[in-house]
Amino acid sequence: MSNKFYGVYVALLTPFDEEGNIDERKMRNHIDFLISKGINGLYICGSTGEGILMNVSERKMVAEIVKDQVKERVKIIAHIGGSLNTKNAIQLARHAEKLKLDAISSIPPFYYSYNFEEIYNYYKELSKSTTLPFFVYYIPATTGVSLLNEQMAKLSTIPNIVGLKYTASDLYFLQDLLRRVNSKWIAFSGYDEMFLPALTMGVAGAIGSTQNVLPEMFVQIYNNFTQGKIKEAIEVQKRLNLAISILYKYGYLISCKTALKFRGLDLGYCRPPLKKELSLEEETKLSDEWKKYFPDYYNS
Repeated sequence: MSNKFYGVYVALLTPFDEEGNIDERKMRNHIDFLISKGINGLYICGSTGEGILMNVSERKMVAEIVKDQVKERVKIIAHIGGSLNTKNAIQLARHAEKLKLDAISSIPPFYYSYNFEEIYNYYKELSKSTTLPFFVYYIPATTGVSLLNEQMAKLSTIPNIVGLKYTASDLYFLQDLLRRVNSKWIAFSGYDEMFLPALTMGVAGAIGSTQNVLPEMFVQIYNNFTQGKIKEAIEVQKRLNLAISILYKYGYLISCKTALKFRGLDLGYCRPPLKKELSLEEETKLSDEWKKYFPDYYNS
């Protein structure tokens, strides 16, 4: 199992048209672009994919499109969390297994003040519904759900749970957790700006947003690190962090979609209540900065 999941996984953007419908053609084009850059997998309907803003049928549709386009070229992990209730999440888990995706993942239940027993039972019920490998998606800054390492380690006793996507900045917490579970969990880093530091703390790879725009840089960091070329990896991470700081200025997800336009790909709009598109002034400013600092990733 530990050899199956590694490397650079893209938290796939979902292209929407102007009316807010999933744009299948644009999604298929983007998937081919990413695979051509050497990525190892796709993570669908997560935070980046606006999965929380979709209903169950739409999330099934995304899974079907991605599976059909990918065939067997890279791994696919379906995020099934944030779908309002356990029943819906189980539907998505069983659908992922029917499609023969490679794994599922879920944020913990949020909004209500769930205690740990309720969170544990949520993951336990999902695990019972499928035989697919299962990754906990830990992102406390977004969900408001923070767990102690003792609690996180208890989740490792649930069948099928093989690891986590760790989107938090405390890498000591992560390494301590991996020690507690005797390194049986596969950990993916979730903060793009900390990919290289996370690799030094034992993650198998990364799952993140900026991979959509600059997949080559993440592949370079991963390859340089695994080959012992640490100085080279540091320089790529520094440049990547500059890109991230630029994208954050204007609204991150729509800026990622806009930056892809500069690379010759149309990823459409975001779904409200997210910012649907950049203003002309914002797009011009982003374009000017992107062209200045990343001319090698500017095709427009």
